[in-house]
Amino acid sequence: MDSIPKYNIRGIDIWGFQRTVELADYLLADGALKTGMLVAINAEKVILAEQDRALCELIQAAKYKYADGVSIVRSIKRKYSDASYLQRIAGIDLWLALMRRAGARGIPVFLVGGEAGVLAKVERKLMTDWGVKIVGSHNGYFKDEERSTLFQLIQKSGAALVTVALGSPKQEIFMRHCQKVYPKALYMGVGGTFDVFSGKVKRAPKAWQHLGLEWLYRILAQPTRLRRVARLFKYACYHYSGRL
Repeated sequence: MDSIPKYNIRGIDIWGFQRTVELADYLLADGALKTGMLVAINAEKVILAEQDRALCELIQAAKYKYADGVSIVRSIKRKYSDASYLQRIAGIDLWLALMRRAGARGIPVFLVGGEAGVLAKVERKLMTDWGVKIVGSHNGYFKDEERSTLFQLIQKSGAALVTVALGSPKQEIFMRHCQKVYPKALYMGVGGTFDVFSGKVKRAPKAWQHLGLEWLYRILAQPTRLRRVARLFKYACYHYSGRL
């Protein structure tokens, strides 16, 4: 990764991959999927990391941190003159790119998260659309004391790619602990991706995405997200006051 620039926003180092395809190709550049933890960085996660030391440490320990939020991309461009090329890498787009490659190359995949019905739809669609080799799955409803059993299940599956849809910071905590038991995989937190991919939740139209307003669309579609606006406002204050 020596040729990929790194940018620091509020103490978090973020890799400057230009586009989704660039990061997806890099992760498979040597013919085998790299190992480590993939974490999407957006404005809300920056604020959460400042409020939660454990989450901050987990994010810092992640090998691959990429700019998911449009606010993060704008902040990097504001702070660094050589980042004009940078584009947002949406977590769902990166996940789709990796799933296509996993299907084409026979990469074993384990899925964690979502409701049982949603997870079943995701599995069927992945296998039908791209021939993805699903070696195991578990819905997102399990107790803390059941995690060690799930970690062992993932290890025994031999998965090379583990995608975790539990929401932040729960998914980062899960991935970090599972990685200690089974380090031979690439772990990716995917938030609400399973809901979108299964059709349960509608993604923002392309026009909203291009305008950087996907976050607003999600709030309008799911008013329960409104409480998260305070974090976005706090980050905006950092951005416009130059405290990046």
